[in-house]
Amino acid sequence: MRVNKILSIIVIISFLTLCTLFYFNYGQSSIRVKQIKDDEVEVFTKYNDNGIDVCYGNNFRCEKIKYKTQGMVNTKRLGTYTLTYRINHDGKEKVVHKKVRVVDKTAPKLEITGVHENVCPNGKTTGVSYLATDNYDGDITDKIKYKIEDDKIIYRVKDSSGNETKKEFDVKINDVEKPSIVLNDETVIYLGMGSRYEEPGYVAIDNCDGDITSKVKVSGTVDTDKEGEYTINYTVSDLYGNKTSVSRIVKVFKKNNYDPQQVSNKTIYLTFDDGPGPYTARLLDILNKYNVKATFFVTGYDNRYNDLITREHNEGHTVGLHSYSHNYASIYTSIDAYMQDLFMIQDKVSNLTGGYKSTIIRFPGGSSNTISRRYRVGIMSELTKKVEEIGFRYFDWTIASGDAGNTKDTNKIVQNVTTSLKENRNNVVLMHDIKGYSVDAVERIIQYGLANGYTFAPLTMESPVVHQHVNN
Repeated sequence: MRVNKILSIIVIISFLTLCTLFYFNYGQSSIRVKQIKDDEVEVFTKYNDNGIDVCYGNNFRCEKIKYKTQGMVNTKRLGTYTLTYRINHDGKEKVVHKKVRVVDKTAPKLEITGVHENVCPNGKTTGVSYLATDNYDGDITDKIKYKIEDDKIIYRVKDSSGNETKKEFDVKINDVEKPSIVLNDETVIYLGMGSRYEEPGYVAIDNCDGDITSKVKVSGTVDTDKEGEYTINYTVSDLYGNKTSVSRIVKVFKKNNYDPQQVSNKTIYLTFDDGPGPYTARLLDILNKYNVKATFFVTGYDNRYNDLITREHNEGHTVGLHSYSHNYASIYTSIDAYMQDLFMIQDKVSNLTGGYKSTIIRFPGGSSNTISRRYRVGIMSELTKKVEEIGFRYFDWTIASGDAGNTKDTNKIVQNVTTSLKENRNNVVLMHDIKGYSVDAVERIIQYGLANGYTFAPLTMESPVVHQHVNN
């Protein structure tokens, strides 16, 4: 009897428990959200949010209800974004989230053009170009990797998301290209006797082996105590035995041996207008180095460099007269205006040189200038006669360096002068010591002249005159 009571109690409790569970699971109304799965979308494509499946009720009856969506997905940028769904109904609230990943699953494009006929043992190629582009990363050519396997060259490139593209080609391993040697400085170097030869250096590059400068062998010697021409040879071989040789010529010459009593048929007169200026001191150092005397047609309007006029005279150069003001609109208005300017610069030179009265002149613009017509027609015809009547001698030039406006390239200035030199002619060179790129050319012009048998001299009252055609 007691057992039956116990069994009855258990049955009743079980029944009540089942009823309670049934009520809460099937009978009680609540906000119900179907399981949410995270989403994924390809970069640069449109993302369509399918939302969530949500209702209010129980398992017997559940009506769909509205919700609000917060957050956004930027499909132009890789990453994980969160969408938040807020549900409010019948005084009850629920918040759920969904993760959306913007991914890049598109492999990059790999373009290889050219023929793989001559491929270096290390995989370097000649005449083959590469281009790798990715829909997200853009140009990723620098990420291309290659290796050689079983007579094939395999190219691979990966984007930042790990997508890979691979291409392979049959190859023929070969290295037939010679390395190159590039000499620093000039291939012909000029040195005065007693100078020190210092190797300017070189660079050797091979198409397969890269920088092989350290493998260059140098032979040959230079005796700077003996005049002559010396050859320095440079030779290098790559790993495949391809060999290249180049040479440099070093010409050792005697310093300028100027004798004012003996002017040879190979004389160069270096003349410098418009100075002195900020580069004149350096120019004087160069001239002194080679015992070269030059002619300076000086101006007087800038007193900062007065000491250089003194130095020019003391070091044996000819200090000629150019103009005190160098103002065309003033000096070419009349004979008196020009002569007043000329005497001013003559007096200034005299004061700075201890009484030296220079009578060697060069007209601003030269005697052939036409700009003077703006201020007085025929003034140059009058002035060229007048200055000689009163004891001056004017000099024009036969070689224009080009530094007066045609070029600022030192190499071009050197070329203009050296290619214009001629024997049995008055080689009067026009340059300007107020221009650094022109002063930079002087040493090479001197070296070339001395190495080719020329002598340098300053203009004097006894020098052969050089006059151009008067055009006004």
